[in-house]
Amino acid sequence: MSSFTPKLPQTVAESLKLKKPEPSVLVKARTHEAKAEKLRQQEDEATREKLGPKDPRDRDKPPPKDALQAPKPHLEYLERWKVLEAAMGPVTEKATKEYEAKLSETPKPHQVLGHLIAKLPRPRLDLLMQDPRVPALNVLFGHRPLQKVIADNELLQDLGVTWATFVDAKRDLKFQLGLNAYRSAQAIALYLTVIRAAVDPKVRKTHNFVTDVEVLDVAKELLREVTTHLIAELQGAHDSFFAVGDRKAVGEQFRVDKAKRSGRAVPDQNAPKGQPTIKAPQGPKPTAGARKV
Repeated sequence: MSSFTPKLPQTVAESLKLKKPEPSVLVKARTHEAKAEKLRQQEDEATREKLGPKDPRDRDKPPPKDALQAPKPHLEYLERWKVLEAAMGPVTEKATKEYEAKLSETPKPHQVLGHLIAKLPRPRLDLLMQDPRVPALNVLFGHRPLQKVIADNELLQDLGVTWATFVDAKRDLKFQLGLNAYRSAQAIALYLTVIRAAVDPKVRKTHNFVTDVEVLDVAKELLREVTTHLIAELQGAHDSFFAVGDRKAVGEQFRVDKAKRSGRAVPDQNAPKGQPTIKAPQGPKPTAGARKV
């Protein structure tokens, strides 16, 4: 009598399975930006309700249970930081190669962020350098125990950030803000990284900025300005890639500009790529009354 062989379960090849597409960098950045704006709106509504007109007879009564509670001030900063992480994802490898070619050393994550900020177009970079919150944050840090915050922070130790590193960045923001765009961008990135490490609940530390509303109010606005510029650049790159109707005109203009920069003759508009047909130059105009031969 033959033994019974159970029927194997039906399986599907991995190549035939439906895989959920990975969201784009712009979608990730927009999602975290929307969450951060929602936290910002909740905080504004709670503050407005708290400072609104009240009956003097209800001054000593406890607030009602259904009163709006403002979210913790550091949550918006951490949510907006995820926008930077999403933006750094696809350009980390390229930025690492450019940083190594520029300074001959492997960059840390905050240095990649500074490189990304420095690669912004000059008008956006000038607006960021002229932001009044940068010197305001520099002044606030002068009244905080930053040496203890940096020395006792596990994340900053892993990144190699020391007190001497922070002092160098502080000098760059004080004396070279806007004059040396690259060093200023690296200093801003270091400032934002220090604040993120000081408010992240997953990082082991002894001093933090979780309840320091004065520092967080300035830092949140500065980080919001940085993420706004980065998202605008991502959106511009996305729109230019999908602008199918303008690709021909853009490509033709690129060919003309490239020929002008190289000193060669400008190719004809309908010339095939690689073999441009140059229009023959016209001879001198005949003088009046001259006979045609």
